[in-house]
Amino acid sequence: MGSSNKSEEFQSPFVTNLKKVLPEWIDYNGHMNVAYYTLAFDDALDDFLDKIGIGEDYVTEFQNGPYALQANYHYLDELMVNEEFRGRIFLVGITEKCFHAAMEMFNENSGVVSAVCEQITMNVDLTLRKSNKYPDWVREKFDLMIKSQKGKPLPSQIGKSLALKS
Repeated sequence: MGSSNKSEEFQSPFVTNLKKVLPEWIDYNGHMNVAYYTLAFDDALDDFLDKIGIGEDYVTEFQNGPYALQANYHYLDELMVNEEFRGRIFLVGITEKCFHAAMEMFNENSGVVSAVCEQITMNVDLTLRKSNKYPDWVREKFDLMIKSQKGKPLPSQIGKSLALKS
């Protein structure tokens, strides 16, 4: 682990590996089911956590891991079977124990954003089962990302409340 001297490695937004809509993800409406959007966002977040250095290896070595506290989804466009997509992840805010991420899922071919998710994730000591501060080297990487996204717009759906329009 430890911090990197290369700030360009922690630019925002982080872009995930290429993903593909699998046939078993398609529902009776003929498009990707909402449950698989959640799975795809979770997989995208795993790519991000691995890049930061707090993914599965970190969990194993330090017995600390990410817990989702709250998430909000916006479904904007359909993804169909075999379509390829990626995720973009921005940091909205950080504290000593949590981060607030904004995630976009976009169609690789058209560039159209299919969904947006925002999530608050907390670092947890898995032995004590209590929240725990991130190590300084993690905070440094988060800070580099926040600094690199200055002036870049976040997805417009971030921070919106859930309500019906009358």
